[in-house]
Amino acid sequence: MRRHRGPMPLIALAGWLFADLLLGLTIIMLGAQAASPASPKPSLGRTGSPVASPSPSGCAARMAGVGSKPLKLSFQVDPSAGGRRLVTLVKTALRTHKRRLAGRHAGMVLTFGANGAAGNGVHLAGRVNEAARRAYPGVFKAAATRNFHDLAAPSGSISMEIYFVTEGCADK
Repeated sequence: MRRHRGPMPLIALAGWLFADLLLGLTIIMLGAQAASPASPKPSLGRTGSPVASPSPSGCAARMAGVGSKPLKLSFQVDPSAGGRRLVTLVKTALRTHKRRLAGRHAGMVLTFGANGAAGNGVHLAGRVNEAARRAYPGVFKAAATRNFHDLAAPSGSISMEIYFVTEGCADK
């Protein structure tokens, strides 16, 4: 019997490559499948039989998510302001947009602050997010926030991108 010690033939490499790609795609497809939502348990009536609970809006199921279009706001604050003064400045700035904020809940807020060096801008953005939570807790209390520095803006400039929680009907 003669053994071949040279490089492996290309056809054998192609088979292994195909097997590896198939395994990788299988793992990706298994990971991409969404978990099935837990079905609500029907309540039992007096006779012990399930009673359907009607949906007030006629939806089969209510779905919530974060909208893809943000409300973009820009305003100025005093970077040296702290505590109550900063809350007052943010509240005053957001009051001009009160109608667009009323009755809505922020899911995610991206805040860009400008205050000299990059670290200072990020810190200012974080302080403004905290002030917004205190000024309008109904809108910002549960929001996920991210703080960024705006290199092009003058000191004290704040830009916010507010992504609101949305609700809608989902068909089964």
